[in-house]
Amino acid sequence: AVAASPAPRPARQPAAGGGGAAPITVGPQHVQPAQAVAASGTGTSVGSAVAGGGSTRANDTIVGGGIVVGASASNGSKAGFRTGISIFDRALVTAEQSVTSTTGKSPSEWWQQADAGVRATASSMQDQMAAAIAKSDNGQINRLLDSAMAARVMEHQRMPASVRRAASEVAARQLREAAASGDPKQLKGALVAARRLQAAELPEFALAVQKYHEVKKLPAGWDVSRMVLHREGDKMLARVDVTDPVAFARLQRFLDLTHRKVYTRDRMGQAVPERLELVKAAVITNADLWGDFMARREHIRRELEADREHFLEVRPETVATPAEGVDGGGESAEAIAAALAGEFSEPLLPRVNEAFLFHGTSAENARKITTTDFKINLAGTNAGTLYGRGIYFAENASKSDEYASPTPEGLRHLLICRVVLGRVLYNDEKDANPRACEDACLRGKFHSVLGDRRKCRGTFREFIVFDEEQVYPNYILTYRRQAEATPSGRTFEVTCPAGAGPGASLQCTAPNGQVMAFIVPLGVAPGQSFTV
Repeated sequence: AVAASPAPRPARQPAAGGGGAAPITVGPQHVQPAQAVAASGTGTSVGSAVAGGGSTRANDTIVGGGIVVGASASNGSKAGFRTGISIFDRALVTAEQSVTSTTGKSPSEWWQQADAGVRATASSMQDQMAAAIAKSDNGQINRLLDSAMAARVMEHQRMPASVRRAASEVAARQLREAAASGDPKQLKGALVAARRLQAAELPEFALAVQKYHEVKKLPAGWDVSRMVLHREGDKMLARVDVTDPVAFARLQRFLDLTHRKVYTRDRMGQAVPERLELVKAAVITNADLWGDFMARREHIRRELEADREHFLEVRPETVATPAEGVDGGGESAEAIAAALAGEFSEPLLPRVNEAFLFHGTSAENARKITTTDFKINLAGTNAGTLYGRGIYFAENASKSDEYASPTPEGLRHLLICRVVLGRVLYNDEKDANPRACEDACLRGKFHSVLGDRRKCRGTFREFIVFDEEQVYPNYILTYRRQAEATPSGRTFEVTCPAGAGPGASLQCTAPNGQVMAFIVPLGVAPGQSFTV
């Protein structure tokens, strides 16, 4: 519970002339939206969830089947939102009815009771914390802080002074102890706790950040404070948007240089796009994933240093495509890869076959992978397991695009990953033995498989690893496909017959008399039409 004053009933304004609906203004705020304000004895709460059912947020004002609360006004200087008077009337009546039916009181009576209850609770917490501090009762202090965090009091601007002071003292002590220990887990826990206690401005926080940076051997440019702020579960990470025009253009060129217009059956009848147009890019800083990746890279480096037998140096197109042949100039893929690696952390390590490779996925999975890494037990669920149950990568963006699921807006997602290929098992067979590929890496000396479908089928080379720690998901690229304009008269509509679905092979006669064979595209059901 937090201290609050009754919010005044929003004033209605007369309708404007000319038949138009006059705008209305919701009065100044007295209750912060993100806080849970308990109404003593009523069982009703006001916060981001509004009493009486669902709520809608418009211009930072909550309107719904409960209370109408202004969002961020000070001395009446900020208005909540403006809308038609008839819409407001319905919302206000619904809110009043909901309060009355839920609490048995009128809105004004409810506000008075809620105000008295939260003020009493805040005063009690202030007194209890002051007494605990006076007695140096650390157990009670921590219990009260836990209660304050559970009620989200720590996030409120009216946090009692004694609570704020206790939070700072507890956080400072934990940060000092963690920094002295040098233990990365203790440092991480202290940093996360300090953020929850709203104590990130303490000098001890900055010192603990610096110590964590050192013991985890994180790249110099990583913002650990931001990673604490944006943590997900127990993961300290940040997804930082690429806003520099030069860096953004470099990533677009990387897509262009590695794009090959080659059709494979994995496209399920969809045309190969003319280009992948970058819409957004984010660089990933994830302390746990980076630590695991670097430890595995070092292990493979030592292993290869001791035994170079069957070592094959591999040069994917992501690190070897010349600028010529694309636009006659500009940075090569090799130069771009070197720049991406160096600016993020450190150069790629050729002696362990470290390279940037692409992986196509969905928006949701891109977020999951950059949070908790790839999951080997789910490998192949979307793209097959030609070379075994591993994680599949491509040197060509257009190959990985085949597996990138679209959003409703038509946007797709690729990951650019740092991958340690190590000792590579080369395979150019049309029908590879997936179990043999797995065994060579899981039980043998190899660390990855290179499936050369470009040689045996004229399509693409694929790179497969069987250990997620050999991969660091470095960038999320959000893009849209650019299709080449189709000449007039070159297409016709086909209706998908009963019993056929995506991936089914069909044959029909085109308007010009030519017999055509094609595959039903993804998303097409029997009875629906599609373009051939």
